[in-house]
Amino acid sequence: MKYTIGEVANFLHLSRDMIRYYEKRGVIVSERNENNNYRTYDNMAVFELLDTIQHKNLNLSIREIEAMRQGDYEHNKSRYLDRYYNELKSEISYGTALLKRIDELKSRYDLREQKIGNSWIKSVSGHYRYHIVDSRKGEFGSIELTVPISEVLFSDYVNPFVDYGFTSIDDMESWYAVISESYTDELSIDLPHGYKYEPEGIYLCSLVNIGSVKKFDMSVIDMFRKDASENYGEMVAINPVRGIIASRVKKDGELHVVMELQIKIG
Repeated sequence: MKYTIGEVANFLHLSRDMIRYYEKRGVIVSERNENNNYRTYDNMAVFELLDTIQHKNLNLSIREIEAMRQGDYEHNKSRYLDRYYNELKSEISYGTALLKRIDELKSRYDLREQKIGNSWIKSVSGHYRYHIVDSRKGEFGSIELTVPISEVLFSDYVNPFVDYGFTSIDDMESWYAVISESYTDELSIDLPHGYKYEPEGIYLCSLVNIGSVKKFDMSVIDMFRKDASENYGEMVAINPVRGIIASRVKKDGELHVVMELQIKIG
């Protein structure tokens, strides 16, 4: 049976230009109708196109399909499929980690209204901190990020997993970009030098509104430290207070920042 290029295009949901391209690359061979000199294709040509379409959908390039046909077909196909298999595994791992991260961010927003002003205890996983800038009484110094750090932390691959916050000692806050060790391990992220590592620990936590992004009110840190000292002793009081940006809220026409304050108790 012979088919016109239009019929083949309809069978396989391909454009005529794509069929001509495959023919030019040697994937299929056409014949010429003796009456009108139009291209015609037999059943085997259709089968070859079906095979090629499947290979394309398995992420093989036309060059790889050619190499596979011209060389050791089974060896080359196995090699190309292994590569695609590993690519998909990597994509699935990243997608799984990203779903977990989105759940984590959603839970922060979901608990925001319930927990502002309340305290609880939780285990915080190990994490890496990169220094960004220092502030004192709401006045910020100069940003100190290096190019190698920025290239990693703000890349499309890593940035969705980065939190921002500070460590407060006395009246100074050191602001950091923070990434959990669980994500660096799961995604095999090769972090640049310059981080500070904090191991897993038990923390007393509280959600607080530190005010407008135009003017932070850091007095809430002293109040949190005082409450921690009263409930857990002087040893807690000397520990630094960590803050992680949990969410933002609109209040009195301004955007306010909600922080999760944490102080180590174990």
